[in-house]
Amino acid sequence: MLIQFSVENFRSFKDRQTLYLNAVKTCKEWQDDNTAIDAGVRIVRSAVIYGANASGKTNLFIALLRMKAFMLASVGFDKKSTYLFCEPFALSKGMDKKPVLFELEFTHDARHYLYGFSMCMTNNSLESYEIVKEWLIEVKKTKKVPYFLRERRVDDAGNPSDVINVDGKMMPQGLGLEQRTRPDSLFFTVAAQFAEPTCQAISEYIGKAFNVYSGIEHQAFVGISKNKLATDVVMAGKIKKLVSEADTGVKDLTIDANGNIISHHSFYDEMGDVVGQMNFSFDYMESLGTRKLFDISCFLVEALQDGHVLMIDELDAKLHPLIVRRIIELFNNPTTNPKNAQLIFNAQSPDLLGYKVYSEAKGKKITRLRRDQIYFVEKDNQESSKIFSLIEFKKDSGLRTRNDASYDKDYLSGVYGGIPFPKEMVAEATNNG
Repeated sequence: MLIQFSVENFRSFKDRQTLYLNAVKTCKEWQDDNTAIDAGVRIVRSAVIYGANASGKTNLFIALLRMKAFMLASVGFDKKSTYLFCEPFALSKGMDKKPVLFELEFTHDARHYLYGFSMCMTNNSLESYEIVKEWLIEVKKTKKVPYFLRERRVDDAGNPSDVINVDGKMMPQGLGLEQRTRPDSLFFTVAAQFAEPTCQAISEYIGKAFNVYSGIEHQAFVGISKNKLATDVVMAGKIKKLVSEADTGVKDLTIDANGNIISHHSFYDEMGDVVGQMNFSFDYMESLGTRKLFDISCFLVEALQDGHVLMIDELDAKLHPLIVRRIIELFNNPTTNPKNAQLIFNAQSPDLLGYKVYSEAKGKKITRLRRDQIYFVEKDNQESSKIFSLIEFKKDSGLRTRNDASYDKDYLSGVYGGIPFPKEMVAEATNNG
């Protein structure tokens, strides 16, 4: 499970910002439902991120995607301007000389890890960079035990050198790989490729279980769900159930002889009784929302089935708020999420902030999401993105937000920030005739 993700000096993030998914002890609501314990750490099962357009929400997801890609294949990357990694904050003097940092804190196989690295541009080029720090640490209760620590050092004559200290007891098969590590590649990637057990296991886990997708460009994923529908009977059944139970009217989904998706609807007589079936071309006849739900269904089902970390940018785009609520419930319910999958997503609609359910523990209706599951991103007066959770927020009075507050109304009124403040928008039409 993902505990924390930190980013610094990347795109719109100037200062170090962290998305914390470890449950806050003082936040007691929905503890048995919305949180899980893994490797001794209590972690939330889902989190939603709100913010104005251009606040930096998507950049947070891009940061995790970049980190994952670099961890898996830093040795073999062809540096091209079309796929950059080292993108320092561009709106402040001197940031191009400072390191870009990524750090993950996560659990895997009942162990608690901390992995990160920082890189700096060289030759004033986004396509040219070197690793200046890298670390892999296991957290054992209150003790942090390094597997390896790496640091770029410069001697008195100005000559740089890589110093990689490998703990021979923690990773004996990593010894000797220091000399195989280039300045622009990660020691982690090298160790994983040479089958060092810990790095290889983490690499396989991150590659398979940490997934980032766009909820706007979801059409790119239709082929994946379509393939599962055609070839995987078990997965196909779950995808059909998900789409059907969303009240889309779709009773069944099949693939015809030409490889097209066919949606099946009930056909009724004059009395309203079902007397048959009507088949439609899914891509032509179904709504954009139904098609999006199908496109992302494979990722939702796989995450719940295998305990993956799933990040979706703009999850609520094209989907009715009640459908989004149902998706969140799938992850927040231990019965439907027994393997502790996580869903982290951006949203625009404040519906989830106002979604309240009666809590027997509290004896009243409270918001279905915990305060440590709700995040906001906003830019400061230097256009640098900042992340904070609702549980961290303090009003002018110094009091923290209560769990029975009207989060949606407060959010839209600007109490928490994270909303746009557009100036008067005027559209002028000229008449030349």
